[in-house]
Amino acid sequence: MTFMNNNANIKQFQLIKIINENCSDDHVITKISIILRRDKIEAPYYMDTNIKLSSCIDKEENGLIHAMDMLNHNRRYNLTEDTYNEIRSLIIDKFEDNHESDQVKILEKNQQLKISLMSRNDDEIRNLFKNYHEIFDKIDNLIE
Repeated sequence: MTFMNNNANIKQFQLIKIINENCSDDHVITKISIILRRDKIEAPYYMDTNIKLSSCIDKEENGLIHAMDMLNHNRRYNLTEDTYNEIRSLIIDKFEDNHESDQVKILEKNQQLKISLMSRNDDEIRNLFKNYHEIFDKIDNLIE
């Protein structure tokens, strides 16, 4: 992960894991969306990832006193058919047992598969990484 030159390739899921592991704030909110598409003519196999991190600081007697966006990272990928199918299979395998909850939402329609993952605290983001690390690693490894 190089930040100081023009060839910076941020492995986004590794980055949010590092931020989460090194942040002392109890209220880091993470929202991850992954969209797989195969409806574009010029790039038939396509993926869009978006990661947002926010931090909230509160006081028991005063409620919420500060909310701050820490990171908003979006990346678009043109995929080969094989890579698209591999990522799609990983996602379907992980979610085939109806993993939908308040933390995970899945939408599939019109040649588009969208997954939204959300965590509201440290334990929830660790759970997401524990349960879906294969998907995150596969996507991060598309970047060299």
